[in-house]
Amino acid sequence: MARKTERSIDSALGGSETVDRLKKAMKGIMKKPNDIVNKMLANLTSIQACKDAALTGDDDLRVLAVCRLGEFGDAAFEALDISLNDENPMVRTVAAGMLAYTEDKEAIDILKLYLVDNNETVRDAIKYSLGWLEEYATDKYHGTRIPEKWENPGEILLDTDVIPLKTSEDVEVTSTYTAAPESLEFGMTVENNTLEPIHEVSIKILLYPNESLEPLESLSQVIDTIEPGGGEALIFGFKVTSEIVEGEFVTSVQFIDSKGEDIAAISGNIFVRSFFEQVLPLEMTPEELLSLKSEMKEWNREHSLAIEAAELFDILKDLFQDWNLHTVQTESTERENMFMGIVSGAATGRIHDNKLVVTLPLVGRLNDDLSKLRIDVLSEDPEALHTVASVLFEAIQRKLGVIEID
Repeated sequence: MARKTERSIDSALGGSETVDRLKKAMKGIMKKPNDIVNKMLANLTSIQACKDAALTGDDDLRVLAVCRLGEFGDAAFEALDISLNDENPMVRTVAAGMLAYTEDKEAIDILKLYLVDNNETVRDAIKYSLGWLEEYATDKYHGTRIPEKWENPGEILLDTDVIPLKTSEDVEVTSTYTAAPESLEFGMTVENNTLEPIHEVSIKILLYPNESLEPLESLSQVIDTIEPGGGEALIFGFKVTSEIVEGEFVTSVQFIDSKGEDIAAISGNIFVRSFFEQVLPLEMTPEELLSLKSEMKEWNREHSLAIEAAELFDILKDLFQDWNLHTVQTESTERENMFMGIVSGAATGRIHDNKLVVTLPLVGRLNDDLSKLRIDVLSEDPEALHTVASVLFEAIQRKLGVIEID
């Protein structure tokens, strides 16, 4: 937000005391050695990396991730909305500021829901952000976002095609993917919503997570003609070479119109992720699970969820089946008006045989719509820890309706 305003930030945020609290919190992060901060920032290179860090990182990393999310505009609205529910008031405060940073009118509706936050600093930040948006926000185009910067330019497939100077919004491109054990299918549909046929429709995959996927066919295909109102669908097959499939597909769609001009359709990028499709349930006893823990890398974090603990316990038991985890332990008890439960399970990778253990202890008062859930992830593959934790928490949030299912 580069514009200057006569309204002082001190007064907008409720006085100098509130601003001092914000400054103190930010200084706590920035006092870290530069190499640590730089390392934290180096991992926040994509919107999905920022979303994951905003969900699963420690307090400092979550703040940095939320700051970075603001740069992605409306594509980050869902993640920023979730961060407004974070247990740390500082994270919530920064999320409000990042929504204002987008200068997008749609952010107003998101922020208004949180004016009743139980923290004064957060409420002040939300009020200030709403004031800023009401003065400066505009209607933004919410189309497919094209990456401004390649994370690894060496992975781009180069060719000698002419780069079209014109772009059509009337030829619609939709990308989807389906993950299965040891395979992934990436589908693209091209719909011609113009009044004339389009010809020599060239469809290419420019970038994909090649550290975990191996193409089974050419990454470039051509459709001769698509009639007005018609559409064509293509599927590209990939072999999965690692239990963790995570990264962006970037595509290109070009065609020749009735005037003989080269035109580009807006195709953009899509983030793909597959993990639990690539593991198998691993049977073991609770004693074996306890013994295995000492040999594995561990990660954990607590979350607060707006649901009764007993209901959450039942949901977690069902989700374990979806996650290909063998259920090792499901226990619950009620004591002194409290519900306590634990669900744990194990799996092994289909490709590299790395073992995985997930333990989800939870607690909450009876007849109270608030639960505390801890996600414990143990793995023989350290790189899997944050991915698994993020996938688990997103799946739980989708089940609870916090994140909309696409």
